[in-house]
Amino acid sequence: MFTGLVEEVGVILERENLSSGARFVIGCSHILDGVRRGDSIAVSGACQTVEKFTPDSFTIFSIPETLSVTNFESLAPGTRVNLERALQLGARIGGHLVQGHVEGTAEVTDVRHGRALDISLRYESAYIIPKGSVTLDGISLTVMEKISADTFRVQIIPETEANTNIGDWKVGTRVNIEVDYIIKSLDYVRLNQAR
Repeated sequence: MFTGLVEEVGVILERENLSSGARFVIGCSHILDGVRRGDSIAVSGACQTVEKFTPDSFTIFSIPETLSVTNFESLAPGTRVNLERALQLGARIGGHLVQGHVEGTAEVTDVRHGRALDISLRYESAYIIPKGSVTLDGISLTVMEKISADTFRVQIIPETEANTNIGDWKVGTRVNIEVDYIIKSLDYVRLNQAR
């Protein structure tokens, strides 16, 4: 479980493609404080398991399902990724509850700089609602507006822009998305009670 508050922006150092998935070495610094083999780290929103680590990097292995659902298929050396360690019980939750179970990718359709950074994205889901939560590339955000059935808008505060990979996003960028699982769970219960 995560909060969607990015702790560090790391960089892909190595990628090894295998028939069973892909192995990534990710360069970082303070995210490794207290890390152990087997720990979960959200990599651009996708919960991944630490296989091994050094003082300035860690290694993960992504299965074919992860590669097909996330933007990991396009990760190459030099790509910046958002990193967050798993939530500790008893810690403050500053963002929202995030499982790290990416369900797909949303496409950036517009980026506007003004009084705030305004980003529109395309992703069709009944669970994206105005003022609801959404996690994009591991970043906890509030949906400002549902523009259409498949397009919504978020605004980015300077603190988030400065401490995530959002500055790399442009029209056409695909970002990992996890919609609010509480809304999805309530709908699932409602649908099953109706049967």
